[in-house]
Parts: sequence; structure tokens; C-alpha cells
Amino acid sequence: MNIKQLEYFISVAETLNFTKAAKRSFISQTAMTQQIKALENTVGVPLFVRDKHHVELTNAGKAYLAEARIIVERSAEALRLARLASEGVSGEITIGYIRGYGSTDLDSVLRSFHSAYPGIKIKLIRENMSVLLELLENGKCDIAFTLAPMQKKMYHYDSFSHLYIKSYPVMMVLYNGHPLANKERLHYHDLEGEEFIMMEPEDRPKDQMDESMLIYERGGFYPDVVACEGEPESLLLMVSAGMGISILPEYIIRLYQKNENIKVLPMVKEDGTAETLDFMASWISKNNNPAVERLVEFI
Repeated sequence: MNIKQLEYFISVAETLNFTKAAKRSFISQTAMTQQIKALENTVGVPLFVRDKHHVELTNAGKAYLAEARIIVERSAEALRLARLASEGVSGEITIGYIRGYGSTDLDSVLRSFHSAYPGIKIKLIRENMSVLLELLENGKCDIAFTLAPMQKKMYHYDSFSHLYIKSYPVMMVLYNGHPLANKERLHYHDLEGEEFIMMEPEDRPKDQMDESMLIYERGGFYPDVVACEGEPESLLLMVSAGMGISILPEYIIRLYQKNENIKVLPMVKEDGTAETLDFMASWISKNNNPAVERLVEFI
């Protein structure tokens, strides 16, 4: 039994005429008769009572007709969905994002993308940057929103494609009684000798932190990292307790700026322009999920 045989059966059942059904299906009457016989052999019972002048459905044929129509309709829908999926209009996409990035306008991007492509199921993964890039490489994540790393050689860049998303201001967070808290803005050279708390997983080497590289490039020194925290709330609690200072993108701390125990100051470059961190979408260039291309085009 195949879908074509079911379509032929439905055609004969609707016309009760093999000649008309054959013309409707663009095959010969002989071929139509052979296909119906083959279907009846598969089913194991006659579906039609027929002679030279009359064609009629058997009781088995009447019961089979309803199910045959459902099968043909479902098959057509399955083909439609498969074709849409191949075009990236339906299917599934796994989107990764770094810790804290959910505080940006990511929700608006996802909401608009979902409205434009409701047939694409979205799965979200929140992880640190190094883990996300590993997930991209092993195929467990389709596309990730990450900070543009300063040490590109660390991440096998040749295998990735990237799309710039947005730059966010870099802010310095201090406790209110810190000697630098009365300044309006800070340069990196102001921070030498300070103890830093970084928003990074503890198992990542301190000399591989992008924030450390940024401070080294701008200020000429490696920061003294005394603690690493994975969550903003814990990190800012440590800062407000005077355990150190922290450098963070603006979007992470915007929800905490009303905290009276901390002071948030903008970081600036030597020329006085605002320091920013670039964020991007990254995906494996050979990823064959068409939904990735749709999301990239949407962004």
C-alpha cells in the first residue's frame, strides 16, 4: 500500500467509475484497475462491488474510505511541514546566550522572531561563553549570542560565522565608600592595584578572561582577580560588601543601579570615548539547520 494507491481508491470511491477516476488521476483505466486490485490484496478484503455497468463500495470499502482520506490528508500535511522545515519556516532551533544577556532586548528579538516564524520551535540554553562555543562545535546548539572574544584563536574562529549585534557600555561597579566612587568616570589606569571580582565560572583560567585582557590592553596591567562569580546578584553583593570591584556590561547592572550600597561609573578609553563590549551571534558555518539562516536574516 502506498499513498498513490489510496488516492486512486478515493478517486474511484468518489466517482464510482473507474474510467472517470483514471482520467482524474491521469492514468489509464487498466492501470487504475490494477492499482485497486493491488490495494485490495494488501487490505485483504474487497473494497468495491463491481461489474461492467456498476461500481459500489463494500461495507469494508466505506469504512476504509474515511481512514484513507485521513491518511492522505496527513501525508500531504507531513510533506508541507517537511518542505517548510527545509526552508527554515518550521522545525526547531536551539539558541544559546551568555549569562546576563537575558537582561538585554533578547526577549523582544525572540518574541518578534516567533511571531514571524511561529512554526519554528525555540529551545534556549544559558551558559558561559566557552561552554556555548563548545556546544556550537558539537552540534548541541545552533546559534549563540555571545561577547566577541578578544582572544579569537581560543575559539577555532575559522569554523564559525558571526554577525555583529550591538555594543554595550562597560561599567565599573564599586562600593559606595570606595576612594574612586566620587569620580564621574574611570580610566583603566585608575584601577591598577585594585582587587577585582569577575563574572566568570571559577574553572576558567584567570589569564583567559576577556575582561582581564581588556584591562591589560587598555590599562597595561593584569588585574588582581580575588573572586569569580557566575551570577550578578552574588557578585554585586560581594562588591557592596567591599570585597572588590567589578567590570560589567551595562545591561547586566541596569536592574541593580538603585542599590544604595554600590556606585556605578562608566569606563572610558584614553581619548575619553565610552568603552564598549561588542556582542554577536555565532554559529558553525557548516550548520545545515535552515532555521539558523532565517534567524540570521531576521536579525
